[in-house]
Amino acid sequence: MFIFGFNARTVNADTLLFPVIAVNPPNVTTIVSVVTRPGIPVSATHLKYIYRYKDTYVGSTPNHGGACSSQSFVRPTYSGDLVSFDASGSLGAGNALFSDTDSYGSGGFALGGSDPQRAYLLVTHADSTGSPVNVSNGQSLNGEAIVMDIAYGAAWGYRAINDSTREDYTFLSAGDGGGVWSCLPSNGYTNRRVTFFSPDEWTTRFFVTPIGSNMATANLSATVRFVTSAGIYDRIGTKMTTATSTTKDVVCTGAVDLSELMDASMYANIEHMGGWTWFSVSSGTAVVYKLEYVVDDSTYGGTNNNAYLLSTYDLP
Repeated sequence: MFIFGFNARTVNADTLLFPVIAVNPPNVTTIVSVVTRPGIPVSATHLKYIYRYKDTYVGSTPNHGGACSSQSFVRPTYSGDLVSFDASGSLGAGNALFSDTDSYGSGGFALGGSDPQRAYLLVTHADSTGSPVNVSNGQSLNGEAIVMDIAYGAAWGYRAINDSTREDYTFLSAGDGGGVWSCLPSNGYTNRRVTFFSPDEWTTRFFVTPIGSNMATANLSATVRFVTSAGIYDRIGTKMTTATSTTKDVVCTGAVDLSELMDASMYANIEHMGGWTWFSVSSGTAVVYKLEYVVDDSTYGGTNNNAYLLSTYDLP
């Protein structure tokens, strides 16, 4: 559905979305970098940070459907400023990194906690009380993040998302009248072909963060699956016509492994070879990254991982 009559000049504050924050101190960290471009109004003295987070596991089960809690704080910013910090708090105790001499007040930037957690992070222009400040520039903030597995020496990174058509805590796909192109809405035109290495050696995982209205408070959801009707193929081009996909509902944010999207027979057919199929968001809208990694495997040089934005705006 398109939103008509929206006035892009009626803005609150430029807002960034960091869709994947993974922490498991001291082993897994996420270093976040935020840039405040020069020329912001003098009233925009601070940035408000909002983590929406939840435990990675419930017992030993991945926490796909659990709701997120919120943690927010306000820190000073400056025209042209760059601040980097570790969301896990392991590096620099969660304070500004890399010999940053600017004053950011007390309390640091970390999510906190000692258990494994998944989250997304919102950052917006504000005054000292955390109230949004109109900066009249939909591109006044930009950011990057790097997710690091310190224990095994592996990392991957991404750019923050900025919906420049509106400057609040709502992030809408271009098809819904917003400015987010790096997402998959629930229609067949946006299914993405995806490959996977042999899962008996490699882990393939999909980081899924639903987007939409009021992301500062809402527990949005999206359903992901493989499109078995289009076919799941092994490496030599054999189509598994009887394969059955398993849907997974992700609330707020979560990570879904390849094996969770397959029935046992499908997994057995590709376990030692890998293959390819189509990945779909069958309800909701989500930002999706595909991660592949191997740990302590001499065949592949030890530990390696790589991730990329699966929900790109390109041909499927």
